[in-house]
Amino acid sequence: MDFISNSEIQVAEMLKTLGISSVDELWSAIPLALRRPRPPSDDGMSEFEGLQMMEKLAAENTILDYTCYLGAGAYEHHVPAVVSSLTSRGEFLTSYTPYQAEASQGLLQAMFEFQTAICALTGMEVANASVYDGANAMAEAALMALRLQKGREEIVLGEQIHPHYRAVVEQYTRYQGVTFSQTLSSQTAAVIVQSPNYWGEIVDVRAIVQAAKRVGALVIQCANPLAYGLFETPGETGVDIAVGDAQPFGIPLQFGGPYVGYMACRKEYVRQLPGRIVGETTDTEGKRGYVLTLQAREQHIRREKATSNICTNQALAALASWITMAWYGKKGIPALALTNYQRAAYLKQQLASLPGITVNSNSSHFNEFTVQFAKPISNVIAHFEKHFILPGVVDQDRLIVAVTETKSKEQLDRYVEVARGLHTL
Repeated sequence: MDFISNSEIQVAEMLKTLGISSVDELWSAIPLALRRPRPPSDDGMSEFEGLQMMEKLAAENTILDYTCYLGAGAYEHHVPAVVSSLTSRGEFLTSYTPYQAEASQGLLQAMFEFQTAICALTGMEVANASVYDGANAMAEAALMALRLQKGREEIVLGEQIHPHYRAVVEQYTRYQGVTFSQTLSSQTAAVIVQSPNYWGEIVDVRAIVQAAKRVGALVIQCANPLAYGLFETPGETGVDIAVGDAQPFGIPLQFGGPYVGYMACRKEYVRQLPGRIVGETTDTEGKRGYVLTLQAREQHIRREKATSNICTNQALAALASWITMAWYGKKGIPALALTNYQRAAYLKQQLASLPGITVNSNSSHFNEFTVQFAKPISNVIAHFEKHFILPGVVDQDRLIVAVTETKSKEQLDRYVEVARGLHTL
């Protein structure tokens, strides 16, 4: 951040406003023993000399550069340069826009386009303007299903669901009289399935939908949206509500957030869709315009009568995701998804050929898979980190390894080479 000091005239005006005669008087409450003497005007360095000194000090720092294979819900993807260029424009980037939807016609249009992109990606009919993250989206979908299925109080929550998402769903429904089950019954309001699941496996969603429909239950699918560039969409498999985190599109890992949750559903359920929904209309002059629709803003603060406690949305993060989806386009997203799939499949195949390593090969995967080692998992992690590799997310005695388009063949081969060296431990 650049620093430009105040002029003497500016200092005098501020002192006059404060009703004091000098800067020293401003510090009068601070004991003299704690004050540093004012430096003389010729003391210290010039701006240029100061910058040189700071650059010299900064050059002494060293950064441990690790290759990252962490995933399980948050993924390292390339963020096109156009994303930061557009999201940082003054029309979008204000203290208001990360959360509120109605800041301007431009932002409302961006949210409308985000909704349109999510519908196209999921094959669903309507979507909202985003919620906080994927876990929040899943929990809101569970509450939405309970409202749609009045009198039913059971939710089937599969074991393959991300444990953080499961914890958020359980927290949201703790005082709603909800029970969780692993089997379908006439009391089942909804079945929540994740595909690709926590371990990267592709689940047979069609079979789950057919079973759920037999007992009149709704189906909620959570997914990495990039996977829909390669696998069947919720609209194609008969899912009722599609949720997940749009982080893979245009949002860096950035210490865990903020990310952006997406929610989409069939048109008949739109009245129970929480959060904000932007609609397209025309004004009195016939010009196209955008408005929050189907709900008044006050709807979000009506306590128990509200559809949810979501009174805001992740507009800036949603904007970044939409720009990325538009950048890749209808042909680019499937190509990107295929690249992720192929590179993960390559690493999976190479690791499976090594002694002392077991790779899950019982099901199809997208861009991550699980690996078990003959060596203790703590020793495995230490071995990889010694070679500046973060090998994956620990899941009990195994690793969940995520591979994206950011990993070259050379990097994947390096992973295999380091894994081969485990036998020496």
